[in-house]
Formats: sequence, structure tokens, C-alpha cells
Amino acid sequence: MKKVFSYALVVLSLTLTGCFDDSALWNEIDDLDKRVTDLETVVKNTNSNIDALQKLVTAMQNQVTITSVTEIANGYTIVFSDGKSATITNGESANAPIISVKQDTDGEYYWTIDGEWLLVDGNKVPAAAQDGKNGTDGEDGKDGEDGKNGVDGKDAVAPQVRINPDSKMWEISTDGGKTWESTGVVAQGRDGFDGSNGDSYFKSVDVTNPDYVIFVLYDDTQIVVPRYDNTTPSFVIKDLQDIEWFAPGESRTFAVEATHIAEYSISKPDGWRVDYADDCLLVTAPQSVNIYAESNGVIAINLVSENNKSLIVKMHVNQLRVLTFEDADARFTPYTLDYAGVTVNKWSDLIDSQQYGGTLTYDYSGGIYTWYDENNTELTHSFTTPYWSGGHAISNYVIPDYATLPEGYYGWYELQYANPIGGHNGSANFCVHNGYVDDFNSSLGYGAHCPAIIFADGVARVVDHMYVTNINYVLNSLTYGDGFNAPAGETTYVKVQAYGFDANDNNTGVAEIYLCRDGKCITTWEKFDLSVLGAVVRIEFNFAASDDQIGSYGLNCPAYFAYDDVAVRF
Repeated sequence: MKKVFSYALVVLSLTLTGCFDDSALWNEIDDLDKRVTDLETVVKNTNSNIDALQKLVTAMQNQVTITSVTEIANGYTIVFSDGKSATITNGESANAPIISVKQDTDGEYYWTIDGEWLLVDGNKVPAAAQDGKNGTDGEDGKDGEDGKNGVDGKDAVAPQVRINPDSKMWEISTDGGKTWESTGVVAQGRDGFDGSNGDSYFKSVDVTNPDYVIFVLYDDTQIVVPRYDNTTPSFVIKDLQDIEWFAPGESRTFAVEATHIAEYSISKPDGWRVDYADDCLLVTAPQSVNIYAESNGVIAINLVSENNKSLIVKMHVNQLRVLTFEDADARFTPYTLDYAGVTVNKWSDLIDSQQYGGTLTYDYSGGIYTWYDENNTELTHSFTTPYWSGGHAISNYVIPDYATLPEGYYGWYELQYANPIGGHNGSANFCVHNGYVDDFNSSLGYGAHCPAIIFADGVARVVDHMYVTNINYVLNSLTYGDGFNAPAGETTYVKVQAYGFDANDNNTGVAEIYLCRDGKCITTWEKFDLSVLGAVVRIEFNFAASDDQIGSYGLNCPAYFAYDDVAVRF
């Protein structure tokens, strides 16, 4: 946009004044571009240093060592014995706030801003996860370790900074970028500033000692981290995420690279199972029916070498809440669908007595069919009957054969709730989506809406995934063709599109999964990753297809798919 404006300015000047030497104008424009780039560099470097600070404090706390320190053009790259790495850069300026850490009287490190404690709701923000003290076990620490013989462990939060594009002031976030607060300081790029000189978060990095590395912060605070040697234990969990999410009862195996381990012990949240053998770490989450289990916490592997050097490696785990549509998992308050005279006590009460024309989903008075996974995922959905206008209906209809229309039916549209395989993982119930909006993507924010799942309490959360498959009606249409649609060819595709929306009705992104690709239709349950949408309050579902599936009135094949086991991060 800067360049477009610049060109327009030059053209206007030529129109008004004729030929002239515009070199001075272009120099000013280039200088402005450079200043903007310099400020962007400072923001990037500042956040990199904040991340490095947190990793250094965590390493010091968990007895993690440094395996290498490599000098780069404008700083250092540090690699730790747990496999993590960090980059620190020299020289932050442009009036950037100095985010640092300082040890308090309790021995713990907390974040500071310009030398003062960084406070959230009046409380200091810990730079590394802390154990609880003097009370009952902690249960709710999202990123921090559960309390041991004490109150909840405090979460470790890494602040972030940015420059507000409108006010040009530095802003800070302590909730992962969801909300920002102004520091009241204007960011300024000065003459000759290149984003690499000025005051540094790190005053110096001393790598001269063979046993440890000393990091000196701007206020002379020292962080000392031991170096790794061949007598130090190493335990690297490959591809470890900040939080590992598990469905109830799910088991996952993590590859491990370990050396110099003489003995080890493992602590874990109640109800979780953890086993280590043959360079593999097997983690199993508790079943959802285990009311005594902890839904989240920290798995800590305590390692000791033959030379009695120690290391603690931590894995933060959290259990997903899953919408299964199974009666055994129904936690909602019973309610009545007045238009049909039906009281809903369990999920099966929402399954219509027939797949087409039933009283629950084809009431022509305009009744509101509603389901709500209350006290679990908090997801809800409702639609105005009849179902042909679009909606999500609960089903348990299974017809293995999608080639032959069963006797007594006039068309496959009468079998719009059946799939060939039943629910995911052999369960009984699932949900069926019907609905399509032509050119939905170009109409986002202008009133175009498709059937959606919504968090009834209005809280934005990450929907991790769901499982999807085709229903018989779609499979028959794509495989054999019908009055509206030719059979799928080698280039045919049909895909589901999931659009996320935040509390302000802004689109957070789109996720896609194919129901049919290269002419081949899925007939098994496939995992649909929805985490890419981020925290949302609503997800709307639509379709996209190849040209052979699009006609004068939009999508030719039926706009249906089945879904099950919707997993949500809490």
C-alpha cells in the first residue's frame, strides 16, 4: 500500500508541475520504508529475546544444560540438552520497553518491564512454571506444573510486544496475544538506526568457561546455565509441543534420544500412565469416566547419570473434552422440543423416527431442533425445521450398501441420515450436516451463514479436531451419478470447508478436508484438524467442489457429511 500511495503521489506531482527532479522525494520514501522495516526488526528481535529469557530461566530451574552456543551475525543461537533452542539478538532500541526477569525473595524469577515488576491483576508474572506450596494439590495450572503438597502451581507466561499500527505505541500482551495493553511509549526509528544497535536485553554472553555459560542482563542480573558434557544425562523428546493434547483414554508414543542415563523416575498427574523403554515414552490419558483423574498437569522425568548429575525433563499434558453424541456421555439438563412434544434426556432422543419426513426434523410449523453438549464441550447447534433448509441432526442410521436403494424407498434423498459404518470408533451415534451456501467465501461478513457449531457460553476456545465421513446419499451420487450429478471422474473433488469466527465475528481462518479426491470417496472416518482456526466461538461448514460438481444452481452433489467425536481444548 505504501508503494501504491507513493506512485500516486509522484504521478500527481508530475501532473501539477511538469518535469522535475524527484530524487529527493524518492529518498524520503525509501527512508520511510527503511524506518518501518527497522521497527519491524526490533519487534521481532524483542520477542525472540523474551522467548530466550524464558527458556534460560526454565533451563536453570529444571537442570537442563546447554549443548552449544553459536555466535551469529547479531547475537547467539543456544541449543539445550532437552532439544529446545533459542536465539538472542543484540541491540533493541526505538524506545522499546525492556522486558527482563528478576529473582524475588521467594527464590523464583518473575518478569519485569523497564526494571519494575510486570503485574497482571496485581500479581507478579512468573518466568518459569512454579510448584504450589503449603496446601492441597494443584489442579488447574494450564502451563505450570501442578502444586506438590500445596496450592495450584503458577503458570509460566511469556510476554509479547508489538507496535500498534495506529497509535505507533508499544503494546504488551500476557495472554498469548489475545489482548494488548499500551505502554504509553511511542516507537521511534531514529536517523541511522538499523535495528541492531542500542540498548540490549543481554548485556553480555560469557562462553569462556568450559563448565557453564553466563548470561548478563541489562540490569546486571546473571543467569548461569551449566554446559552439557559426556557425564551429563540427556533426554530429548522428539517434536515435543508446549502442551500435548490427548483425547480421553488415548495412548501416544513419543520417540526419545537419551544418553548417560543411570537411573530415572517419573512423576505424573493422577490417572495418567507413563512408561519409558527402548527410547520410547508411552503416555496414556485417563478415561473420561475416571472422575478421580486429573485432566491436566505435568509429566516430569527425573534423570541421573553415573556421575550423579541430574536433569528434569517436563511434558505438559492436557485432556481434550470430546462431544461423542453417545447416551452414556450425556450431561445436559433435560429439555423439551415443544413443537414435537419430545423431552430430550439423552442423545438418542434427538434421533428422528425416520430419515425423511419425521416429526423431529421435518416439522413444517418451523419448530427449532436444538442440541447442547452442556457441562462438557459447551457446543450447541439449532436449526429451523424442516431439515432440507440445512442443519445438524443426530443419527444412528447405518446402511452398509450405498449402491442399491433399499426396498420401499423412492430415492436416496430419503436416506439422508445413514452412513455405511456407524459412529466413529464403533460407537452408535453421530451427527449429519446438511447445508451449502454458494460462493460463501466471498460473502464472509456480509450475512452469508452455513450451519454452525457454537460455544453456547460465548467463550472462545480451540476446537482441536473432529472425525468426518460420507453418508450413503453422497456416496451413491458421486459413485454412480443421479439426476443432478454425473459420476465422479479422475479430477473430481468435493471438500468440506470449516470457517472459524471469533467473538467479534471476525473470520479466523479456514480448514478443509476432502470427501472425494481424484474421483475416490472416503468411506472411513477421517480426522479433520480444526486447530488451525485458533480460538473461536463459532465454526460454520460449507463445501467446495471441482467444476464437474458445480451447476447452474450451485453444488450438484448432495451437501451432506457425517461427523463425530468433536474434541475441544479447555
